Amino acid sequence: MPFKSCVDSDDYDFDKLSDKIDVQPDFVAPVGYGEYSLWYLLNQHEPTEEDQTIVLGEDGLIHIKYMEKDIFNYAASEVLNFPAQDASSVQFNMSDYPIFAIPFPTDVDLTDIDETFDIKADDVGIKLKELKLDTKVTFTVSNPVDKTITLNVTLKDEIEDVIFINKDFSILPNALNQTIEWDLTDLVFTFSNPSTDNTIGLKFGVKILKGGDANIVSNGNNLDIGYEFGGLDFKLATGDFGDQTIDIGSGDIDMGVDFWDDIDGEFTFADPKINLILNNGVGVPFELMANMTGSNSEGVSQDLNLTVPLTLENYPTTELEVEEGIIGTMTVDRDNSDIVALMALPPSGKISYSGSVTINPKSYDPLAAGNNINIISGASFISADLEMDIPMNFKADNLSISDTINDIDIDDAEKMIKAAIIITSENGLPLDVKIESLLFTDADYTMLSTLSNESVIKAAGVTSTGEVDPATIEKVVNTIELTEEQIKSLNDTENIIIKAMLSTYDEGKQSVKLRGADKLKFSISVNAQLDLSK
Repeated sequence: MPFKSCVDSDDYDFDKLSDKIDVQPDFVAPVGYGEYSLWYLLNQHEPTEEDQTIVLGEDGLIHIKYMEKDIFNYAASEVLNFPAQDASSVQFNMSDYPIFAIPFPTDVDLTDIDETFDIKADDVGIKLKELKLDTKVTFTVSNPVDKTITLNVTLKDEIEDVIFINKDFSILPNALNQTIEWDLTDLVFTFSNPSTDNTIGLKFGVKILKGGDANIVSNGNNLDIGYEFGGLDFKLATGDFGDQTIDIGSGDIDMGVDFWDDIDGEFTFADPKINLILNNGVGVPFELMANMTGSNSEGVSQDLNLTVPLTLENYPTTELEVEEGIIGTMTVDRDNSDIVALMALPPSGKISYSGSVTINPKSYDPLAAGNNINIISGASFISADLEMDIPMNFKADNLSISDTINDIDIDDAEKMIKAAIIITSENGLPLDVKIESLLFTDADYTMLSTLSNESVIKAAGVTSTGEVDPATIEKVVNTIELTEEQIKSLNDTENIIIKAMLSTYDEGKQSVKLRGADKLKFSISVNAQLDLSK
């Protein structure tokens, strides 16, 4: 399977000298010449930078890069969420109080009623230390007394009996299901002894105001108070959010590296990486276990085989960091996975992925002394972009390539007695190029003749770090004699297809670094002797 060039030979700066080559008794006629920089050879010529998969890195090396935006994301609700809260109610039994048909000389306080309310999250292991609310509580009150009453509600830490807030509400005389909304936005519940119950104390007090007309209890009814916390949304929460595992989903990636479909041979990248770049507004330590399987165009597959979960050392620990998010990176490389084998497929088919996130891994206790407490806002989220970065630092053996010189126009080939193809090269690439054959075709690419010679363009030497040593670059001339049949085919030849094999320096035994500025210069000429009597 050849490695075919991605664009026309015109993209390689081939400069034909003229539309026709005039033959003379003895002549050397240039057919074409090219200057192949690796950057120009491999660059996909995408109109925008974000669409390019072949890029020049800051290190000067050519890189294969691919970015998949939002490969996974999850919001605060994945970590901390409260189910719909049940409605509750209390009742003051008015038969317990002496109600007379005369005005009250003083205010009458009914006996307080104490209730508890457990703030339980969806995950039973969550222990809250602090909760800043973004919610309302709704009261529905039916007042059987024909006087205005004052309803006092207190919210407190049930264990330490510390009051968070209290407020008076005015209830109309003989009110039937009077609705009151109490906005608790920015109210902070601080739990002195965090537990999975997260218990809130509620105290209800009722005062019947003095004076006015006679006080009558309607139909002997009782004073009913219903209450319900709506949604229990929050602005900020701290505590221990438990040992949770969150599925990040699955999907497929197509890196879109076109020339991979045309590679045949053995090669190994020295230092490929997958970077997961996270915008993190969730203040919990976590581990990511990612599964990836790549396949090539022939269906051969290779697993990533991540040996250890990926961890992110830097995560939000303050309210400001939670609100603004922190950028962090987790990296898959040759030290923690089989990424070298995965990229050597190459993954020209697709890469399938799945995985899960574990928060507070390995029994991490956020409430223990010296540990960072879990912290999250109601708007917190984590989003992750996947970046594959493959520097062209590799070793290879027997990679097939194929390229075409177009618009060849040679007349009077029938007058040639002898002819040869001369290939002059100056190789600044750390790649041995073995030209296996030149295929001569007509305008329709019908084969006219084949020239096989196995000429070798030697690789430039490299330093101990794998970079080209300029002092080793030299000009080499290879001459390939043409047979009589091959000479006859020149009249109709309009294209020359070059087939060659590439190996990195030292027969593929040493990794080399391919820089964008590295170049292979060469020219192809026809050297002929003519019989002008024909």
